[in-house]
Amino acid sequence: MAEVKPSHSLIGTTLAQDVYNEYGLLLLPAGAILHLSDIRLLEAHQVEAVHVTTDSEAPEMPFPLLHWSESEAAKAYMVAVQKTEYLFNQLANGGTPKLQQFSDAVHPMLDQVLHHMRFLRFIYLNEGTESYTYRHSLHVGIVAALIGKIIGLPQRDVHFLGLAGLLHDIGKMKIPDELLSKPERLTDEEYTIMKKHTVYGYELLRTMDDADNLLAQCALMHHERWDGSGYPLGQKKDGIPFECQIISVADTFDAICTDRVYRKGTSPFEAANVLWESACTGQLNPMIVSRFIHYIILLYVGSHALLNNGDHVEIIMIHTDEPMRPLVRRGNEFIDLRLQRSLRIQRMIS
Repeated sequence: MAEVKPSHSLIGTTLAQDVYNEYGLLLLPAGAILHLSDIRLLEAHQVEAVHVTTDSEAPEMPFPLLHWSESEAAKAYMVAVQKTEYLFNQLANGGTPKLQQFSDAVHPMLDQVLHHMRFLRFIYLNEGTESYTYRHSLHVGIVAALIGKIIGLPQRDVHFLGLAGLLHDIGKMKIPDELLSKPERLTDEEYTIMKKHTVYGYELLRTMDDADNLLAQCALMHHERWDGSGYPLGQKKDGIPFECQIISVADTFDAICTDRVYRKGTSPFEAANVLWESACTGQLNPMIVSRFIHYIILLYVGSHALLNNGDHVEIIMIHTDEPMRPLVRRGNEFIDLRLQRSLRIQRMIS
């Protein structure tokens, strides 16, 4: 086993040990054969050295949950969505599942996601509006937990964010289906009804065994904004619990990336841009947004994307001054999106 600096000379070699980024998330597993996109990923995360095998060595085998094929990821993801749908439907029909049942639905997947950074890329390749409410709730739990890990919160708080994200929209089970699935813009009257999901969620969680007040507050206040423009209470900055502020960022990000009944989802780069604008205008906590954007953008180095002009490109390098407008490659041509302002990354492709 040799310790070497990532470079193009490593293309075709095999990793002997797992490689993690600064947040403790898995970049590449032991046994991976390095490709050019992997080298770019390692460079983007400023990994100074990796361990590769010599001809006579076999790679060290890490914990098996870290090695997901796309089919295994899809299966685990759909199981979590189905469990979430089942529990939410129980609520819609007047039942009251125990809080532990929701924990059991999200935490097994969460434990894997927090060690496997590529999983977040996987969920945003899925398209369609089927089971949107349940998928969105699960996604917000995943993203909120990742944000918690990125900013260095204790493991207990990270898991709490996963559960709070899963349950943030639980009040929508009390909203009429025709509003949740309406393909057109809501009327003012309908929007007033929709906004009540925050209060309904708070009230539902307060009736659950073992649900503490902070969990209920995350359902109540995830639409509050730093500048006081949110609802239902119009709270500002320190009046909004920090955990609720994290849920707000995760909720906004996923709502932009995921297909809705009234519009197509867009790319994480577009979502990151919206988050940054919201932070600059005082709606979202800028510390949370900036830390999350730095992570999420680096995640996509080496990925393939579709530009708004229909061109397929590979993301090559993230610029520190404008991370949402990276250097991309189209065939043999390199395009700096900082200079080509009319072009943007519309969505990610497999």
